[in-house]
Amino acid sequence: MDIKVGGLSYTSPMRLTDANEKIEKPQMPFSEFLKNSIYNVSDSQKHTQELTDLLIAGKLDNLHDLTIAAEVSSVNFQALVEVKNRVIDAYKEIMRIQV
Repeated sequence: MDIKVGGLSYTSPMRLTDANEKIEKPQMPFSEFLKNSIYNVSDSQKHTQELTDLLIAGKLDNLHDLTIAAEVSSVNFQALVEVKNRVIDAYKEIMRIQV
């Protein structure tokens, strides 16, 4: 359903667009996005581990770098887990649909 009001077009619950603007398709499929996200989380965890190893060896001068890396890694992991939970919930909901 497309509602046009004053040159704006209501196309989704989350987005108002100009009536002449075309909505582009996502540039990468969800599977690629998910795979890249997993690799990014893995890389941030490896970076945190490397900084931890440097701290243990006494070669890390700034403890703040390790703290920031650990928090970034934690937030990335929590976001990935939340996406996984949402995907599983969506799958379960689809499986409950009676055809």
